[in-house]
Amino acid sequence: MKKKRLAIAAIIVIAFTNLPVVSTTIMGELDKDRFRYANNDASFTYIQEFDILRGWISQWTVWGFIESQRPTQEHMEVFRLYKINPLCFWRWRYYILVSRKFRYKSWQEIEPNRVPFVDNNKWQDF
Repeated sequence: MKKKRLAIAAIIVIAFTNLPVVSTTIMGELDKDRFRYANNDASFTYIQEFDILRGWISQWTVWGFIESQRPTQEHMEVFRLYKINPLCFWRWRYYILVSRKFRYKSWQEIEPNRVPFVDNNKWQDF
């Protein structure tokens, strides 16, 4: 009986922390600057900010910005620079809706290919 109550409580906590407003608020407080993205030569870099009124990063947003910069075809793909941690249950909603759309690549693999920093390019300020 006690195990059943504990399991139900865990399910309620996980479900509650993954509600849209709640999960965005929790990630905004706990995960600042954690969710980073970059293309292969780091001419596009992005740090996801969490705010209830701001949407999450999407492939359409990224592609629109990258196409305006006219990169070569090999630098069109955007990678997530963070690993997925299933123990951080408040992130599950973000992982399912956003993270799975971007392949993982470490910053150590990208940084050697980095193009020179351009002062007016706000995206390269990592």
